[in-house]
Amino acid sequence: MDSLYLLIIILLALAVVDLVVGVSNDAVNFLHSAIGSKIARRSYIYMVAALGLIIGAMFSGGMMDVLRKGVFYPQHLYLDQLLIIFLSVMITDIILIDLFNTFGFPTSTTIAIVFEMMGAGLAIALIIVSGDNHEQLKMIDLINTEGALIILSGIVASIILAFVSGVLVQFVARMLFTFRYKGRFKLMFSIGGAISITAIFFLIFRKDTAFIDLLFATSNQMTELSMVWVLIGIFCVAFILFLVLSYVFHIDIPRVVVFFGTFTLALSFASNDLVNFIGIPLSALEGINVFKNSGAQDASSFLMDIWGNGQSNHVLGGNYYHLIYFIAGVIMVITLFTSRKLRSVTETEIYLGRQDAGYESFEPSHLSRILVWRFLKIYKKLRSGLPDVIIKGIASRYNRFVEVDIEPEPSAYFDTVRASVNLVVASILIAYGTYLKIPLSTTFVVFMVSMGTSLSDQAWGRESAVYRVSGVLSILGGWFITASIAFLGAFVIAIFIWWLEIYAVLILLVLIAIVLYRSTKYHQRVYLQQRELKQETSEQIENNIAAIIELGSERIRKHILESSKIYMLIIDGFVYENTKQLKETCVKAKFLDKLAKNTKNELFHRFSSLNIESFDFGHHFIQALGYLGELSNTLQEMAVPVYNHVENQHKGLSKSQKEDALLLLEEVTGFFNYLVHIEKDYKFESIPELIEKQKYILELIEELRKKQIKRIMDGVGKTRSSILLLECYAESKNMVLYAINLLKSQRDFYANARC
Repeated sequence: MDSLYLLIIILLALAVVDLVVGVSNDAVNFLHSAIGSKIARRSYIYMVAALGLIIGAMFSGGMMDVLRKGVFYPQHLYLDQLLIIFLSVMITDIILIDLFNTFGFPTSTTIAIVFEMMGAGLAIALIIVSGDNHEQLKMIDLINTEGALIILSGIVASIILAFVSGVLVQFVARMLFTFRYKGRFKLMFSIGGAISITAIFFLIFRKDTAFIDLLFATSNQMTELSMVWVLIGIFCVAFILFLVLSYVFHIDIPRVVVFFGTFTLALSFASNDLVNFIGIPLSALEGINVFKNSGAQDASSFLMDIWGNGQSNHVLGGNYYHLIYFIAGVIMVITLFTSRKLRSVTETEIYLGRQDAGYESFEPSHLSRILVWRFLKIYKKLRSGLPDVIIKGIASRYNRFVEVDIEPEPSAYFDTVRASVNLVVASILIAYGTYLKIPLSTTFVVFMVSMGTSLSDQAWGRESAVYRVSGVLSILGGWFITASIAFLGAFVIAIFIWWLEIYAVLILLVLIAIVLYRSTKYHQRVYLQQRELKQETSEQIENNIAAIIELGSERIRKHILESSKIYMLIIDGFVYENTKQLKETCVKAKFLDKLAKNTKNELFHRFSSLNIESFDFGHHFIQALGYLGELSNTLQEMAVPVYNHVENQHKGLSKSQKEDALLLLEEVTGFFNYLVHIEKDYKFESIPELIEKQKYILELIEELRKKQIKRIMDGVGKTRSSILLLECYAESKNMVLYAINLLKSQRDFYANARC
């Protein structure tokens, strides 16, 4: 009995952690459209979503739905067997979903929980069938073998249907409203907004019957006929309200739809998907409570047939359920406002669907290149077969820059029309799937609708298509990886707990703590790097010479300082054989290379928008950007081989070699410090003095190189480290040359631009 009390504490702790981890991933479903279209400040959007979460959590019912999905049959299991399944599911779910959160990948917590229960259930079923099976149970008595096939077919169907629906509806919406819709189409927006609000209410009616029952003060569910009349009434009221808001107060109707849709999806998420996070531990608490009240002494002989007659949400008695739901809602709200991983997942989906090119989170893959190439071939054939009048008509509806005064906000990732389509189409599909009792994932539907609208809205242009397609393919693959890892992980953990019992649980809790700590530390570093890249890309400055000079100078100075720091870490790590430090330099050098490419793209884009008079001195600007990239490439060429050398435990440098390397390090560091001083204050008249220092360093490198070759010829330095040291000398020489050329190009650009 004491162990059961310990399990209660463990299950409650796991429930809180799983709730935080799960909401950090699933929040993208209701935040994506509002944040992407920037209808308001992020804090206001969170407040609207938080209200939906709290209200939805209070109406969360059917907490035993996961057990009734046909994954396995709990009535044939004993309490100890069921607790093993529940613990395995919770532990696997926390580790798995946190892994996806760390890398910013949206996945389906519903699919994760279902396949985890299948894996753990199969493990226990095999143990029962192969052990002392007094009841003569067979696998079909414990596991529903058709469940996995039905769920997988529902997933595939929802993915395809959501994507195609997003493409078609967004195309129609853009043909109607164009990109230049602000202040126009008031009647059409009123009709479209009313349809959207009605569709969103349809989602509530289909998924949240408890909320509707309370709203209409009746204990019976609404009949189909009464629901139709209610929806007609909602449409009429919404249409009249939008007409007034549009014509009298000049309110942007799509913005209102996005606000309301965000609230509704948050409410629906909390009232339905809360089972994914606290349904398992709550079910375990119900089982333990019934066991205690029964007076039984042995959990291994207490059969769990307590949910057979509609006893869900009544086992604990009293108002415990409402208190639990409220606490869960509060935890979700706190997570909403504080979780950095939640932001990473949200930004991944937003960046895949944003209208303009810029920083890309994913590298192109071979498959993404093939798909883009195939699509372009099909597109060219279709275009060649259409009359010119149709092509010009469609192009005119997609023209974004004819009327500048009513152009959508440049800071938004996409406009409110697309955001409205995302919410409404996803709501209709989710509601219709619920009506047909088709197993689908909210995450799958919302994500694929968003990607479909992005494609239809021409957000995936030639400059970004391979990156976006690669990102979508990565996330699609991640979904099936979720199912596989969830199944196998829960299967293994269930056997591990069966073998070591409570000791296995304690070991796994320590493992969870380690995983969460390390993943959080890793995510903090990656998050800050990505924020820096994205912030630079989205930084708003005026497109004029003065602004570009100031921005370019700031980026170049920052790049040179970071290059000097990385160089120091490389040489110091090589001398003292510091593997951890050298590993860090590889990460920093790779990030600096990304930063250099990002800076080149951004500054080149801004420079290209200037007038033709800028052409005379533009080549100096292009040269400076080129040297910036060469500088970062040199660091990578040096960092990786040095790290591999030390990591492979090869022989280190001799005492004299260390002295030579440290001497060069001191001179190069001083050179870069002086270069930054010249660049910061625009003291380009001091460049000749810097050139003299450069000559001294080049002579020093040549002297050190000859000295090292002499060691090798004398047989003293015939080691891998000697060859690597010569390579470091060569790359150090390149760094100094690139740096001085970079400064000269900036000087020439600055001098000519100021004329």
